[in-house]
Amino acid sequence: MDDDGLRREAKRRVEARNGFYWYLVVCVVVWGILTLVWWMNGGGYFWPVWAMLGMGIALIFVAANAFLPGAGQVTEDRIEREYLKMKRKAEGQ
Repeated sequence: MDDDGLRREAKRRVEARNGFYWYLVVCVVVWGILTLVWWMNGGGYFWPVWAMLGMGIALIFVAANAFLPGAGQVTEDRIEREYLKMKRKAEGQ
């Protein structure tokens, strides 16, 4: 990989990590607000868990994209495979 390619990949990784941290802040704020609303309404069944679960699953995927090597990376090999698949489909029509 040349210097420009490394710089583009570094930029993508930094942007992905920044996106993860911002989403984490959003999750904590929303979870706090939902828990506060639950508590102010007398507690009982802890219904905020469902929003927390959904946002937590999304947070896992955002973290994987931000921190796992190669996750979400577009490579020439993947582009070529997709191109060939589309070409075969177009020729088959």
